[in-house]
Amino acid sequence: MRKLFLMLGTLVFLCSCAAVFSDQALRQVDPDLPFRAVLKDPDLYRGKVMLLGGQIIVTTVKEAITWVEVLQKPLDWYHRPKDTDVSDGRFLIRFDGFQDPAVYSSGRKITVVGEVEGQKILPIQQIQYTYPVLIPLEAHLWEPGLAREPRFHFGIGVGVAIN
Repeated sequence: MRKLFLMLGTLVFLCSCAAVFSDQALRQVDPDLPFRAVLKDPDLYRGKVMLLGGQIIVTTVKEAITWVEVLQKPLDWYHRPKDTDVSDGRFLIRFDGFQDPAVYSSGRKITVVGEVEGQKILPIQQIQYTYPVLIPLEAHLWEPGLAREPRFHFGIGVGVAIN
């Protein structure tokens, strides 16, 4: 019986640690390429592959292309964007074809392994902003409200319910 619980526990642990991105995609990522450098001159890094994530600002569909504007956020060890006010800037993901803006909605978290295509200049209120543009090799849209952090609880206590 003890071995059965151990095996089930191991299986649950392994399933909860399942990779979001393929090894093939992650091997293409340049781990020494900081987002800040790409933000300064996206054209200089054309063809480089990055792992980026953040919070969706807006999704726009134009003809056969879907543009997803993302506020960059640091990633945790699952490659999920962290809940933080820290950001180095914005980037665009250019999907070929239709991605539903109701699914890729404002506030959702997304992580992408993408190739730097170059830049696109668009207005943000009163300024012209240079966005790095990524072509996704793989992208993962995170379920709202789900944190994949390990949670451990230890304690001894008594709970009392009073009606």
